[in-house]
Amino acid sequence: MSMLMEFKIVLLYGMGGIGKTTLAKAVYNKLVVHFRRRSFIPSVRETWGQSDGEAILKKTLHNDLRLSLPPNEIGKNIVRPVIDYEEKVLVVLDDVDHVQQIHALTTDRNVLYSGSRLIITSRDKLALSGGVLNESFEVPRLDIQKSLQLFSYHAFGRKGPPEAYMKLSKEIVELAGGLPLALEVFGSFLLDKRRMEEWNDALKKLKQTCPGRLHDILRISYDALDEKEKCIFLDMACFFVNGSMKREDVIDILRGCGFNAEITLTVLVSKSLIKIFDGDKIWMHDDSLRKMGREIVESENLEDPGLRSRLWDPKEVITVIRNNKGTRSIQGIALEFAKKVTSCEDAGAQSRGSTLIEKLKGAFGCKLELESNWDVKSLKPLSSLRLLRIDNIELQGNFTYMPTSIKWLQWRGCPLTNLPSELCFNVLDLANSKVTHLWNGRKSKMAEKLMFLNLSECHHLTSIPDLSEHQNLEKLNLRNCRSLLKLHNSVGELSSLVHLNLEGCVNLMELPTDVSGLKCLESLILINCSRLRELPSDVGYLTTLRELYADGTALDKLPDSIFRLDKLRILSLVDCRLLKRLPEAIGCLTSLEKLALTKTAVEELPNSIGCLVNLKKLELDFCESLTEVPTSIGTLTALESLYFGGQVFTELPSSIGSLSHLKVLSVHRCKRISMLPDSIGGLASLIMLNVEGMSFKELPNQIGCLNMLEQLSMLGCESLERLPESFGNMLNLTRLSLSRATITELPESIGMMERLNTLILEDCQQLKMLPASFGNLKSLCYLTMTNTAVEELREELGMLSSLKVCNMAKLSYSKKPTNSTVSTEVTTEKEQEMPKPVTVPKSFSHLSSLTDLNIQRWKISGKIPDELEQLKSIVTLKLAHNNMSHLPASLRGLRILKYLYLSHCKELKVIPPLPSGLIKLDVSSCTRLESICDLSDMEYLEDLNVAFCIKLRDIPGLQCLKSLKRLFMGGCELCFQAVKSRITKGTLRHLRDLSVPGGEIPSWFVKEVPYFTRTKVTKHRSIKAVVIGVVISLDQQLHDDYRDKLPAIVDIQAKIFRPTDSYPVYTNVLNLMGVPDTNEDQLYLCRYTEVTPLLLMLQEGDRVVIALKDTPRFNGLTLKKFGVHLIYEQDDQIGEGVDEEWLDESERSTSKRLADFLNSL
Repeated sequence: MSMLMEFKIVLLYGMGGIGKTTLAKAVYNKLVVHFRRRSFIPSVRETWGQSDGEAILKKTLHNDLRLSLPPNEIGKNIVRPVIDYEEKVLVVLDDVDHVQQIHALTTDRNVLYSGSRLIITSRDKLALSGGVLNESFEVPRLDIQKSLQLFSYHAFGRKGPPEAYMKLSKEIVELAGGLPLALEVFGSFLLDKRRMEEWNDALKKLKQTCPGRLHDILRISYDALDEKEKCIFLDMACFFVNGSMKREDVIDILRGCGFNAEITLTVLVSKSLIKIFDGDKIWMHDDSLRKMGREIVESENLEDPGLRSRLWDPKEVITVIRNNKGTRSIQGIALEFAKKVTSCEDAGAQSRGSTLIEKLKGAFGCKLELESNWDVKSLKPLSSLRLLRIDNIELQGNFTYMPTSIKWLQWRGCPLTNLPSELCFNVLDLANSKVTHLWNGRKSKMAEKLMFLNLSECHHLTSIPDLSEHQNLEKLNLRNCRSLLKLHNSVGELSSLVHLNLEGCVNLMELPTDVSGLKCLESLILINCSRLRELPSDVGYLTTLRELYADGTALDKLPDSIFRLDKLRILSLVDCRLLKRLPEAIGCLTSLEKLALTKTAVEELPNSIGCLVNLKKLELDFCESLTEVPTSIGTLTALESLYFGGQVFTELPSSIGSLSHLKVLSVHRCKRISMLPDSIGGLASLIMLNVEGMSFKELPNQIGCLNMLEQLSMLGCESLERLPESFGNMLNLTRLSLSRATITELPESIGMMERLNTLILEDCQQLKMLPASFGNLKSLCYLTMTNTAVEELREELGMLSSLKVCNMAKLSYSKKPTNSTVSTEVTTEKEQEMPKPVTVPKSFSHLSSLTDLNIQRWKISGKIPDELEQLKSIVTLKLAHNNMSHLPASLRGLRILKYLYLSHCKELKVIPPLPSGLIKLDVSSCTRLESICDLSDMEYLEDLNVAFCIKLRDIPGLQCLKSLKRLFMGGCELCFQAVKSRITKGTLRHLRDLSVPGGEIPSWFVKEVPYFTRTKVTKHRSIKAVVIGVVISLDQQLHDDYRDKLPAIVDIQAKIFRPTDSYPVYTNVLNLMGVPDTNEDQLYLCRYTEVTPLLLMLQEGDRVVIALKDTPRFNGLTLKKFGVHLIYEQDDQIGEGVDEEWLDESERSTSKRLADFLNSL
């Protein structure tokens, strides 16, 4: 997979069970190393159908991408922050069934940052039509050979079947019809069967199914389960596999029901009926396995849902409850709402798309009160009910009618302030509820049974009652109970408690003074309890404690008794900024595997730290008071990861070389360390070394002894002048970053690194040449060496046979003076420093794997060689800011070329025929360009930039560009006059951005929108688009640092103001491509459709203002005129074949009026 520089949406489609999700995960795992921000969202179709599904999906995406989104904008728009970061993202949306889901989660592909990837899986390609996709691939069935291989892996644990089973295996494979899921499940079914009779019996059953019918094949595996396994499988198919349920949570619920869940889940995983991904999330194939499970339940009674064992369909649940049709057959019910809904109008406003409310409107009309208000008495007949999920539903009436058989109640969003004492459950989940206290008094029927209690996000909860009688309670989750001031002392007496989570209880000031009664506690989470100043003095008596997280607390010391925690494996004290010392007895924690002290005030580490014989991970990043590291650290023989980033000490202890098992060492931004110790060569197991931002001038020769090292990052080591010749001995190195180093050359030995995959030499401004051995890097796929002093494109570059992405762009060779008083002699002197003209070596034609080539600003002169057509894999070609006079006619042979950048090629006069598959063509500021090839066959061209090509006379075939979305012709007076009559209303209707020479905007535009409304009141028509027009000029007598660096004017903004706010709630930078090189006025028109952030953010009463940025980057930029026009439904929908000349101007479509306006210029 190439890392292309444009945003791309790819669809994988095919029938259920064909392997779409598996393939998407494989691609995701392969690309993930190239993206710092990434997200894999499973089961989009199912989650979208929930009452608040869209908000859930957006929040998941927001959390995964770790975006700084203002709280009031969460759930509205996920794209703008990505743009603000100017960072590419990788997103997989699994099981999408409507194009609206893509729009809602990504807003508009045209505004996502370059390099982003969106991968979508779907059963229905047609459902995602509408021009949002770049490419689509049908996932085919497996052929016989691959089917046999997959089946064998699951049936025998090997690549192929034993000879005795070959014939039977082939028969089974043929009957499976090439469906990966069927092969996987049936193979797992046969894994523990080694008698030939068992195989023949299985084959007989398989032959009785319809060939290739997946559900019949899967049913064989289900039928082989015992009764408890079947029960748990059906529970999971109906209630627990939506992609967000954690394995641990499911086990807790099933244990509450009396099942041995650990063993059963292991069985279901071994039989491939469920999967565990991301370490702890449970997943079941939606289209096949889950559907089969639900069909089994539905077949229990096809006519009467009340006689089935499980209900999850909202229509059926409401029918049963409303009509009192519940029976003792029902074991589980699930129904949830985002909030109470009382009218169709409210329901419609709650969420867009195919939500639960919209489904129910058609079934029950507009009166939906019964959906979120239930009488408890309606549950009384359900005497076998075990599982009940009723999120955001209001139960009314006498709670004594609640079935005593219920083991699990999930009632998130519960409106009650306290619970009736009659309730009794094993597992109780009241997250996001309004409870202020649980129940009145000490007595509660739940005392004897309650095992798991979840009160997370109960922001009104102020206290915990006496829990001394709850001796079966194993887990208590109070995460983000922000109003909780203290815990009842009885919490310290819960002898069965295993897990206590108090994360985010920001007002909690103390824990129970006596916690010695917590005989079974294994996990104590105190993260961000920011007012908690101390731990109980007897915390050392928590002899079963394995994990203690106290990050972000106000702890200033640890109790002396902590040495007794001999089973403690994780101690995390990150961001405890008052903690200055650790007790000397810390060395007694002999089971400790992870110690995290990042951003603490610790001044020294006790020598006893060397006694932590099982410590695997030590985090000391940004402990700014730590002045030295004890030599005893060298005795941590089990240590695998060591983080020292941002420290003030001046040297690393030489004993560090004794850490023979160390795999990760990070000493980034330790600027006072001037040399790595020679002993570093002793780190025989080291895989990753991060020394970014350090100030040493050279590396020790011993670094060449790191034979296992795979990643070495020296980003920002600005004092680094040379690399030792032994550097090339790191034969396993796959990734090397030397950005911003001051090295003048690379050692010849670098050619020995035959496994090197990624080399980053960005901004190495003293690097003047590459070694002759550079061509030996046969595994090099990604090469970045922007802004170096290398002046020659060496023939050896053509020997990099695996190279996929090559970015060797340079910045401008000279800066224009920042004001008009700077003498011209400076500029002349700078120009004399420009590198000599270079040529593209013919050896580049050997780079058959190359997909992205960027050699901008190399002053390439003459003619590009014809051999360039041999770059059969090239997708993105950037040759901008060069001096070549001719492009080869063979350029048309680059069949898969999508993006071609030729801007500022001042000697270029003619653009020869180009590949018909181009998506973007940029020839802006080619000031000698006179003609361009016929573009009429470029059906995919979306972006055409010819701005400031002042000699260009025409754009042949412009009227045929049906996919065109951006057309920039600013400063092209000759060209514009020739083509303006061909810019039809059809062209303008699809254009998003347009620039032309001109000093006027349409008279029917308004300067600002003083009060926005989504509909035209008199005609009930909704908003469809906004067109913004601006006229700018740029004074060429003034200069700045951006004219040669930025491809666009970035100082004109559209702002949205709310009636009560003095600051804008949203700011959008207009897409004004092309920086004027003339004083003449330029007109830009920008259209924003209903799925772009600008329109999505607009609310009733908002004001839209166009303005120049407060501190513009471009000196001399003037916003001369501006205006806005709102396009409502039907304003721009008059057909292409209709002659609008006979209509009054006010009745013409918006695009026709714009076409008439352009013709008048």
